[in-house]
Amino acid sequence: MRLNIYCEYMKDPVGLDMEKPRFSWMLESEAPNKTIGAEEDEKAFADRKRSGRKGAVEHIQKGEHQLSYHILVNKEISFGKRTCVWDSGVVDNDETLNVVFDGDKLETATDYYYKVTIVTSGGRTLESDTGHFLTGLMPGEKWEAGWIGGPMMEEDTFWFRNSFTLDRAVNKAVAFIGSPNYYILTVNGSDTTDTVLNNAWTDCNKTFLYGTYDITNLLQTGNNAFGVEIGNGWNAMEMGFQGYGLGEHLFSMQVFLTYEDGTKEWRCTNNNEWYFTVEGPMRANSIYQGEDYDARMELTGWNTPEYDMTCAGPAWKDAVEFEPMKGEPRAQILEPIRVVEERRAKAVHLLEDGSYVFDMGQNFAGWVRLQAEAAAGTRISLIYSELEKEDHSLNRISLRGVRATDNYICKGEGTEIYEPRFTYHGFRFVQVKGLPYPPKEDTIVGCVVRSAVEKTGEFQCSSDLINQLQQNIQWTEASNLHGLPTDCPQRDERLGWLNDMTVRNECALYSYRLPNMYDKWLQDVRDAQGEESGAVTDTAPFRRFGQRPADPVSSSFLLIPWNVYCHYGDTRIIEKNYEAMKKWIGYLFRNSRDYVMKYSPMGDWAAPIGGTNLDSIGGGAVSTITPTQLMGTGYLYYDCELMIKMAEVMKKPEDALFYRKEMEKVKEAFQRTYYNRKEKYYYSNSQACNTFPLYLGLVPEEDKKMVLEHLEKDIAETNEMHMTTGNLCSRYLIEVLLQEGMEDLAYELLTQTTYPSWGYMIENGATTVWERWEKITEEGTLSGMASYNHPMNGAVGVSFYKYLAGIQADEQEPGFKKIHIRPIVPSKMKFAKASMDTMRGKVISGWKQEPGKWELTVEIPFGCIGEIGVPIRGMEREKLKILVDGDVICEGRETSDVPCVKTLQEDKDYCYFRVESGKYIFSRILNK
Repeated sequence: MRLNIYCEYMKDPVGLDMEKPRFSWMLESEAPNKTIGAEEDEKAFADRKRSGRKGAVEHIQKGEHQLSYHILVNKEISFGKRTCVWDSGVVDNDETLNVVFDGDKLETATDYYYKVTIVTSGGRTLESDTGHFLTGLMPGEKWEAGWIGGPMMEEDTFWFRNSFTLDRAVNKAVAFIGSPNYYILTVNGSDTTDTVLNNAWTDCNKTFLYGTYDITNLLQTGNNAFGVEIGNGWNAMEMGFQGYGLGEHLFSMQVFLTYEDGTKEWRCTNNNEWYFTVEGPMRANSIYQGEDYDARMELTGWNTPEYDMTCAGPAWKDAVEFEPMKGEPRAQILEPIRVVEERRAKAVHLLEDGSYVFDMGQNFAGWVRLQAEAAAGTRISLIYSELEKEDHSLNRISLRGVRATDNYICKGEGTEIYEPRFTYHGFRFVQVKGLPYPPKEDTIVGCVVRSAVEKTGEFQCSSDLINQLQQNIQWTEASNLHGLPTDCPQRDERLGWLNDMTVRNECALYSYRLPNMYDKWLQDVRDAQGEESGAVTDTAPFRRFGQRPADPVSSSFLLIPWNVYCHYGDTRIIEKNYEAMKKWIGYLFRNSRDYVMKYSPMGDWAAPIGGTNLDSIGGGAVSTITPTQLMGTGYLYYDCELMIKMAEVMKKPEDALFYRKEMEKVKEAFQRTYYNRKEKYYYSNSQACNTFPLYLGLVPEEDKKMVLEHLEKDIAETNEMHMTTGNLCSRYLIEVLLQEGMEDLAYELLTQTTYPSWGYMIENGATTVWERWEKITEEGTLSGMASYNHPMNGAVGVSFYKYLAGIQADEQEPGFKKIHIRPIVPSKMKFAKASMDTMRGKVISGWKQEPGKWELTVEIPFGCIGEIGVPIRGMEREKLKILVDGDVICEGRETSDVPCVKTLQEDKDYCYFRVESGKYIFSRILNK
């Protein structure tokens, strides 16, 4: 095993600006692990084993747990006593998650090193490798740098340079740079980072995020130069998109220098020492439209100290002072955007016009890297699309008029490589026009671009269709992580919709490590919140689409803090948002009549067209069978329930009592308004009308059977095994069926292949999840909402982890300190297995069934507890035998003791066992 350490959920974070960062650690298996999601290279393991690294052991005993920990934080990697800033001492407890720093005041732009040592109940002392973090601007430090830019309305990139001299050797240099535009920072001609699309988008008049860059090794004694490229990004989005609108291209940078003689200095941007030009190769750039790049105009050496502006071809002008961004400066403490994967084309097709269409085999977000050799002036166009026609030409219906094209003009100097800087695309197909020869293997390389969050979850089962759906869901989520969770990557949108995130966020938390991104995005939500009304907005940051007030279905503002708390034990995210959440619910209460919402424009959005108003907003996306206000009122009830839970976490009993009383009033109003007590169904008896109150627990217990019968009849008979639900209730429908013992019906829906269904998408070639249930290939009513890479309908994936594999966090012991594993087993599914990398370690649950026997393999991380449910519904208890690792623990009604396993209670559905950390195999055998 090895002891992995994290600071604020990241390894070696850069730019921490908090006084009290948090540390976490986990034990990870050193042995090659062939279970799902944990494959290990045999040679790499052998090399590590031979290295004899301190603290590395091959296995941990069952039930072994932490007795104590010891954290050291130091300014030197050698951990000298003189430079120690925190010695926690030996702390006798088993906590491994979010241990708060409690040492000396951290200093700005300073390297800190930390390590963790633990003692286990197995008598082991394990020491981690050394971790590192670099601080940003610490509280109390002001942003002193001036905001500068070029006073011109241009679609081009702006190139800024500054030359300066250092008369002493530098021991440490850290640059802090902020801009509302996309930027690239270089020092002496070298990139400062491998990240792309800097910076994460915010409303810079409320919050501007700055990047932190260690540039120590890029500086030299003597002459130096800074270079900053400023693209349009989100700030000048309309300028790049339509050629008019806000044309500001500005930035601010301050550099903290520590010299070898111990002196320190700040260098800040000002309008007297910086110069700019727009006469460079990037002739236009737009998030939506793409880029025009003329390599003949490249400014060779423009960002080096040797460059002579007076002799250069382009005109360099003085930068000028700009109005400062009013927002609060904060470090960008989230995973940056990177090229995380490269892909080769699956097929290449020659079209009649001599162009080539590359099929990348997968819909994703990013761009392609072009490598070409051509005469100067040769124009090569890269045209992106999600769809192709039968003749392999592009069908760009889903782009909604966006150009989505990168144009490159060759300079004619041998092999040339072009890769976009200030745009990204959602695509599977790319047409290459103007290439003067047949493409080679390396002419086009697909670059997958997203926030570099860790992938944490995997799921597989015996259904190839469900496996493909799972893969599609993960690709769709990944395609929409770009500093915030967006709705689509291809058209003129790419926004953070609260509506979609209401159902999507929990599924995403099973697949990716997202607490930092969600923390940032919730700040975006708060920044857009009405100061007086408390109303939040449909999108955050609030731009282009949506409105304020947001649709009441936007419970994502509450669900994300709660779900991050459950998955990561993170109380800070609740604390940060608590008062703002109260303001939002207060707004909803004031805008309800007798606790029924007065408004809800979207509701259960984008159901199959048989149940939508084709004359409504969103290309006919509003339901005609499920009232939007029913959905809004149901979410008001849900909001109250969430606030009760979070008030209890925050130790605010008065608030909890208040929301408990309000929740009962909303429940009464919902039942009064929407429940048909005589017929035992809700409103129109649609699937969504019955599913949502079932999911919320609003249905009277004595009536639940009848409501479920109505739901089953509508699915199986009225709609012939198809759904009529939209973006919200499609997830809830599958969950309700799984929760209520109707897993075979859920399985039929999940594996349905005719319209409307997830399988219909896959049968029609989908590699990501669609926005609509319909395949839209021609202009018409629906074409305004024809995204083929939209996460909202992928929210159903949460059921794969929570129910089919059965992995769930415990609300009372969050952060997977206690893990519930209760698989649900459809009769047609032969096996299912999932793994999830929690901050405490990997959780694994996998089951398989065959006639007369069912087997479950679970793995509980070091120091955690598992509550395992073995399904027994419908079985003769007297004939049942349950074994753990081959030892009988239950036979009939008799139970036996097994090491590290304790038999708990049972109910009609499960026999429960408490297990300590380790791997276990439960076998259920039905004797004849």
